[in-house]
Amino acid sequence: ITQVRRRRSHEVHERRGRATDPAYKYRKLLTCNLENLSIKQVERLKLILESDPELGVIYGIKEHVRQLLKTADIHEFQSRWAVLEKSVKATKMTEAKTLFRTLTAWRRELLVFVRTRLTNARSEAANLTAKNLKRIGRGYRNHGHYRLRTLLCLSTRNRNLFNHC
Repeated sequence: ITQVRRRRSHEVHERRGRATDPAYKYRKLLTCNLENLSIKQVERLKLILESDPELGVIYGIKEHVRQLLKTADIHEFQSRWAVLEKSVKATKMTEAKTLFRTLTAWRRELLVFVRTRLTNARSEAANLTAKNLKRIGRGYRNHGHYRLRTLLCLSTRNRNLFNHC
């Protein structure tokens, strides 16, 4: 959505978005879940989407992707996938086609997620923490110290997560 919004701003205004442009002013609204918006926010969103048809199309595709990820079984996933594919094929926007190519490449993983509702978010977060520690260390010298520092940081974060639950 952000790529389309920026592209359209350059095409229409020949400049970056400004606070006076509705699509820029309410850019966060375009990324929100539709069911979480208030009535006033939904009305603002309708005005933005009606003012630019391409934004409306890409917003609809974003909602199709959200519905696809909410599915609980394979048959529902397949039917929502067909709707998404039909929507993407109906448009000429490169951003939508790129998104669909990425989703197609990750289709097996998406199906696993639908079946299990499991992700690799925890391992990715641990890897990011380790990379940040390494970056902060600016070339660590003792691998044992680096390992202990990483474990300490991860155990502290996990303890804090469980205390807040």
